[in-house]
Amino acid sequence: MNLIKSAARTVLPSKGALFLSLVSAAAMLSAAAETPAAIPTIQIKADQVATKSSPSLYGLMTEEINFSYEGGIYGELIRNRTFKANPTNAIYWSAVNGSISLDTNQPLNSALDVSLKLDIKGASKSRPVGIANDGYWGIPVQPNTTYHASFYAKGDNFSGPLTVILFHIASTNAQTIKPGGAEFHLGGMMFPIASATVSKISGDWKKYEVTLTTGDIQPSKENQLVISATKAGSFFNHHGTVWFQQVSLFPPTYVDRANGNRPDLMKMLADMRPAFLRLPGGNYLEGDYINERFDWKKTIGDISQRPGHRSPWNYWSTDGFGLMEYLHWCEDLHMEPLLAVFAGYALKHDYIKPGADLAPYVQDALDEIEYITGDTNTTWGAARARDGHPAPFPLHYVEIGNEDWFDRSGSYDGRFAQFFNAIKAKYPQLQLIATAKVKSVTPDLLDEHYYRSQEEMEAHAHDYDRYPRAAKTKIFVANGPPASAVRHRTWLVRSAMPRGCSAWNAIPTSCCSPATRRYS
Repeated sequence: MNLIKSAARTVLPSKGALFLSLVSAAAMLSAAAETPAAIPTIQIKADQVATKSSPSLYGLMTEEINFSYEGGIYGELIRNRTFKANPTNAIYWSAVNGSISLDTNQPLNSALDVSLKLDIKGASKSRPVGIANDGYWGIPVQPNTTYHASFYAKGDNFSGPLTVILFHIASTNAQTIKPGGAEFHLGGMMFPIASATVSKISGDWKKYEVTLTTGDIQPSKENQLVISATKAGSFFNHHGTVWFQQVSLFPPTYVDRANGNRPDLMKMLADMRPAFLRLPGGNYLEGDYINERFDWKKTIGDISQRPGHRSPWNYWSTDGFGLMEYLHWCEDLHMEPLLAVFAGYALKHDYIKPGADLAPYVQDALDEIEYITGDTNTTWGAARARDGHPAPFPLHYVEIGNEDWFDRSGSYDGRFAQFFNAIKAKYPQLQLIATAKVKSVTPDLLDEHYYRSQEEMEAHAHDYDRYPRAAKTKIFVANGPPASAVRHRTWLVRSAMPRGCSAWNAIPTSCCSPATRRYS
């Protein structure tokens, strides 16, 4: 107890001392109030260049993930428009008062080698029979807007008409409605907001096109496209059949480009003012297997001749958004393509051995570069002209492969060298990017591709301050999505880290994947 009392006496001031302390503190506060602190200022001397950075420093990287192309930036509103998303079922399609099935005996062509068969037996004006599609989680529709619908069709014991209708789904409760006396059972309360008629259907495959113009309606995505018949067949045979292929619905597109992109998303990307677009993606370039790679020659020309392919993100790509559409994307946003070419490696660890086996893929890359940059007197430059773009596109950078550090075979060094030597021999002006460190040749750039958390990005913010300025291999900063990408601060850090690159000349270019999500 004595020790406690003693300690208390040593730390507690007397009343007099406490009063003096309070008076002194009050005097100090009064003096501070009389002398205001200086307001800090920041002076920006924009006319004084401290260092130079590359004009192509900031760009975009793109990937077909989470339906970012089809169902996202690509204008197409119909999901599974070619009926190839599932080999046995017409997923995302439903029958209206009838039955539908996939039919491989009535292909449109060798590329679109299946069709949707509609049995129209029992169709009448009071009970139309047809097909319906809900789009990608709905079909977004705006008031006073014209939509372009098209499809290939052929009939047997049926010559038309077909009615194309946009329905608004006002309720999901199953009810029967009778617009204009016609009876529809579509699983909910619906009413038509735009319609058009194709008066005659041929017995051979033919493309049909109509426009659907909405009135003064509320914007919504709870809409459905229906194509229906009101006749069961011909005069002599009341059991008719209609086959469909490539059923399409497009809204107005950015700069009114045919087979183009959504204006809202394009405007957001345009506001970022990117210098380039790395295309056609990362994993999407490789595919899970070699035969599921981005095979660019199958993505150009008439969209009805594009077979499509399975994406590594487990959904179907019709390839309506193909190589030319990427190049249009670049042209419309005044940015250059940064081309990634398939380099003989797929995500499930399939790879092509360097040498004779790899040679056809090297030639594919050379042909692709020629398609983009060649004169019209070249084979692939002429093909580009036939596709509607006689003028060549600018191209300065080509990336060979994607994330090849995943290749456990150790084949990338040889694969890269084979591509590097062939491309440099024909296009010495191109800057070639390696996706992993190689020893056999010296790449112009190395892709340092990040998957980091916000804390890691912060910790590495000054990495490039220590990179040799005179290094022969420059750096392409292609940072991927960090582990905590849903947190806003992470995106700020992702944006901040490459800014450390702009202070010197070792990094001529960098890009990031835009933090976008699919929405209607």
